[in-house]
Amino acid sequence: MFATHGHHARLLVSGQESLGRVAVIEMNASYGSGGPLHVHSREDELVYVLEGSVTFYRDGERIDAEAGSVQFLPCGSEHTFSVESSEARLLVLVFPAGLEAALTEPPTSPPSFEQLVATAALAGVSITGPARQPHATLDSSTPQLIS
Repeated sequence: MFATHGHHARLLVSGQESLGRVAVIEMNASYGSGGPLHVHSREDELVYVLEGSVTFYRDGERIDAEAGSVQFLPCGSEHTFSVESSEARLLVLVFPAGLEAALTEPPTSPPSFEQLVATAALAGVSITGPARQPHATLDSSTPQLIS
């Protein structure tokens, strides 16, 4: 859930608004984007794929997800994702809230790996590996999102 190349996140419900129970984030991500492999020590994530095609990786398992799919990423699971379509739109619920604080200040430039690891650690997240590459090759036949 850290800002990486290809992500745009919008906070819909903050922990302050939900009394710390949940944060709701809408993410728009482009082909090939995703975060590094990581583990949360404090919160669970529920990711609903609104549009596009995404591959999730959870505890060594590959899960292909299309629009309408939901993935539960429990606290302590090692996970990441990779966008397979030209774009994807995700609704991410984080509970309890708190992780969204990492998304409030957009970086002025892409962070170095060391900066990403340090920022993640402050949020109780351990970076355990690199981001995954998409399995699909993007071509003109890949469906486009409708705006």
